[in-house]
Amino acid sequence: MLLRALVDDHRQTVVMVTHVPTAAAYADRVLLLTDGRVVDDMTGGITATVVAARIAERETLPAEAAVEQQC
Repeated sequence: MLLRALVDDHRQTVVMVTHVPTAAAYADRVLLLTDGRVVDDMTGGITATVVAARIAERETLPAEAAVEQQC
C-alpha cells in the first residue's frame, strides 16, 4: 500500500479516515470515534479482525456507556 510505504520508507506521518477495517489495519495506531469523541485507542498488533470486533463491540453499547468506559 502506497501510504504504508510513505510511513516506512520516508518517515512521513499519514492521517487516514476510513470505515474499512482492512484499511485501518495498515495503521500503527487506530482511534475509534463516536459523536466526535475518541472511544477507543488501539496500537500494536492491529488486524482487520481486531478493528472490526472493536467496532462491533462499540455498536452494541449505548453511546453513554461507551463514553463512560473511556473516562
